[in-house]
Amino acid sequence: MDIRITHNGPVLDIQLTRPAAKNALNQAMYHTLADTLIHANQSPETRVIVLRGLPEIFCGGNDMQDFVAISQGMADFHGERFMKSLVECDTPVVAAVSGPAIGIGTTMLQFVDVVYCSPSAVFKTPFVHLGLCPEMASSTELAKLVGPRKAKEMLLLGATMTADEALTLGFVNQISQSPDDAAFQCAEQLSQLPPKAMQISKRMIGQQEKTRLLRTIEDENIELIQRIRSDEAKEAVSAFLEKRPAKFS
Repeated sequence: MDIRITHNGPVLDIQLTRPAAKNALNQAMYHTLADTLIHANQSPETRVIVLRGLPEIFCGGNDMQDFVAISQGMADFHGERFMKSLVECDTPVVAAVSGPAIGIGTTMLQFVDVVYCSPSAVFKTPFVHLGLCPEMASSTELAKLVGPRKAKEMLLLGATMTADEALTLGFVNQISQSPDDAAFQCAEQLSQLPPKAMQISKRMIGQQEKTRLLRTIEDENIELIQRIRSDEAKEAVSAFLEKRPAKFS
């Protein structure tokens, strides 16, 4: 099982559990995540969602084998649906991040409400290195969270953001030796508050931006699919899988 879903009363615990692939997300996982978020957002029994990975890694980004399949003509069936389901989720989401959060492992956190990370957490978006482009509205939203200079450093150079940087820049709420425990404590607190007031308040905070964000995700993904199928990306992904330097003519 690559995703473990547990209901703890009003708290829904979503844990990525694919250690052999460093918690990289494939189409099946995107499908499960999207369905789970959509159902949770419609369920009055679910008041808070906790999203977490494993002690050694939060998320290794998109599955490279999926990139290969998409480059050969497979459609992205569920990746965009997951992105939109998180943006449209009115139920509060708390994330616990331990270890690396790569690619979409970082960009999904833009739309989480509270983030706790371990001292070992690192955030990285190596899109250009793979011949790709920003996704999940990171082309517009990451700079708002970490500032334009750091965002460009991450999105263009693939630079790493450390846990300390993430806290200083406001990308995470707190560094914790046990981010899972901190996330569940926060979730318990949130679950005791009036649920309708919570959902309405979250919706009001983001409602003016939601249509634009969904359109941005769509536009980015059109370009992303074209990039995945480009010669640059095919060479970059092949080099990554073959553990060799990429060669761009």
